[in-house]
Amino acid sequence: MSAESPPRQHPFPNRLTVLYGLVLFLWLSPEDNAVWPVTLLGGVGALLLIYHLLLRAQVALLHRLEVALVVGAVIGLATSLLTTGLMFFKNALHAHVFLDYPPALMIAVLQRAPAWALVGAFIALGGALFWRAVRQPHSPT
Repeated sequence: MSAESPPRQHPFPNRLTVLYGLVLFLWLSPEDNAVWPVTLLGGVGALLLIYHLLLRAQVALLHRLEVALVVGAVIGLATSLLTTGLMFFKNALHAHVFLDYPPALMIAVLQRAPAWALVGAFIALGGALFWRAVRQPHSPT
């Protein structure tokens, strides 16, 4: 009897997660109140989180359009939540009288969660359609 070996895991996502942690650590240190770095960190963090939680074994399912739509919407929603969480964490870590990210800004990011979910769904749908078009066998005419 031979036991089936588990599928080989690629080291790239794990290395990317370590690199993300290093960049996050460096971002937390300086006094900074720019919105785009924390949004980019929130988006990459959401991608990595969803990959590690849901998609590690089921990446092949992303070619299905309904799965791509749902996963894209979850990534967009997670981007908004993670961005707000990172803003809050940096505020709490620095503990200033004048916050790096004021509460009104954090609420504004949360208010955009439905729009970001919709954008994530459309980006994932576009990626799935592109993948389907590239992988579809061509018939000679």
